Amino acid sequence: MQANPYESTDIRGQQALPYNRIALTPIKYMQRAYRMMGEQYFLFLGITVCALLLGSIVPFGILFGPMLAGIYLCFLQKESGTPVKFDTLFQGFEHFVPTMLVMLTAILCNLLFTVTIMALTFLAVIIVAPIVGNGSANGLSEWVVAIGFATGYIALVLGSFLTFVPFTFCFQLIAEHKLPAGTAMHTSARAALHNLFPLLAIFICLSFCGLVAALFCYIPLFFLMPLQIGAMFILYRDTFPKVSDNETKLPLPGSP
Repeated sequence: MQANPYESTDIRGQQALPYNRIALTPIKYMQRAYRMMGEQYFLFLGITVCALLLGSIVPFGILFGPMLAGIYLCFLQKESGTPVKFDTLFQGFEHFVPTMLVMLTAILCNLLFTVTIMALTFLAVIIVAPIVGNGSANGLSEWVVAIGFATGYIALVLGSFLTFVPFTFCFQLIAEHKLPAGTAMHTSARAALHNLFPLLAIFICLSFCGLVAALFCYIPLFFLMPLQIGAMFILYRDTFPKVSDNETKLPLPGSP
């Protein structure tokens, strides 16, 4: 893991958080998350299931943001060596406004991208298929339509992951540093975009593992979710090393 020459945005308008480049090891991240939870794995399982159930009550992820922040507060508590308590989850509501704004922004970006890709795909198929069909035989137009939809679907899936990549570290930053929504998104985006390809590959790998687990009546998926969220916390910590209170942070460019 090599230090990144770039710097993230400031914390509370004063100093910047240094961040690192990450390694492409999604399975190892889940293994490290399991070792971190240790004997409290089933407590984290209960915390995760409760957070997902409460977060799904209200649409548009309004409650899901605070629940994610609460889960990461539990991991921060575990990291500090303090036994995790279930009620730590609900401390995420102390960051209700910034987490809600981050979640709504992420959903809006994904929605705009999805609508755009779907519109372009249908428009391309409508324009190209008749042209090819009038000048060819043997069902070539059907192949064009099929290839068009397949290309659009692949672009939609990859694009959906890409729209969420800039928000990868927002909830962890809010939980640990109590950043406002704008600062958290800016800080997360800068670090995430300089780790774009490893993050994208890790997201795809974790999603594939979740898909496989869901095929077995969803039961293995519930046991996998704490590992996936824990992997995102380990990923955050590898990207943003823990800074002690008496450790000097890097100054912002142009600051005295």
